Amino acid sequence: MSPKTSQHPDAIGNGDLNAVFTKSLIHAALTTNSEYCANISFSTAIPAGVEPDVSPHAATVAVTVTTGVITLAVKNHSTSAANADVSFTITPAAAKVDWSAGAASAYTLKDVLDLINEDDAGGTSGALLSGFKAWINDAPYDLIMSTASSFAAETAKYIQVPGTTGTPTQFLTRDLDVFQVNTNHEVAYKRLGLTESRDRGLLKFLDIWGSITGSTADSIEIYRDDVMDFVEPVGTYATDLANHEMLYELDGGSLSASRGTTPGYAQDPGLAEVWRGPVVMQVHAQDMTALSVRIMMQAG
Repeated sequence: MSPKTSQHPDAIGNGDLNAVFTKSLIHAALTTNSEYCANISFSTAIPAGVEPDVSPHAATVAVTVTTGVITLAVKNHSTSAANADVSFTITPAAAKVDWSAGAASAYTLKDVLDLINEDDAGGTSGALLSGFKAWINDAPYDLIMSTASSFAAETAKYIQVPGTTGTPTQFLTRDLDVFQVNTNHEVAYKRLGLTESRDRGLLKFLDIWGSITGSTADSIEIYRDDVMDFVEPVGTYATDLANHEMLYELDGGSLSASRGTTPGYAQDPGLAEVWRGPVVMQVHAQDMTALSVRIMMQAG
């Protein structure tokens, strides 16, 4: 099945990338809900420089509770010795540390993605790292990893190969009721441009509506999150947020439950604000217990 056909499971608007679409950020209970920060794939091709008698046939990803350590494991076939798995680990830390003998550290989500997307992790079998490719999910690149206890445990799960249709392998699950910003605010993210084919394109903002439950000082911000404009966060909420190009801000009390009544609503799509992606929407509040926010857009 061709990836460009209207029958492809990821087709937008029956194949029309310019169709109006709605993204939903819904969590019925923050105490039990979470969000995936990243996606990953693994190619079983034998990396350059690796002896062909050792061939990777699968890989897994796991996250350790409390520490947030990410473990990538390659399952190998060997014709000359016992089959031996090779593991690579990324540990949340206060600063990025490059690969050495299969271990590295990450300060931000961008660091995690950059490390996974390198070609060699060092050591005897470090070239096997090149089979992994990771990319962003519902989170900003400057999300700080050093709050390791905010990430849920994930037992080892097998990673899909590149080109798999449907939902890719997702990992790095952020606990919504643990991870906080602005001292004591729960936060939920939605990356508005995905699928990737329109992530960096132009987006028309048409409408936003919904509800935020059990919260005080609630707020919605929509901002550009382009890795090319990345600024290393310092851990101060207001400073780090100001590093982004802000596109839309709304006090939670002004969010309407109905379409066509929230400030910023564009009755005529021809007069709608046009934003350049990638774009992230965040909803944050103190004591937030649930939220249901929908945003209508059109790819330009």
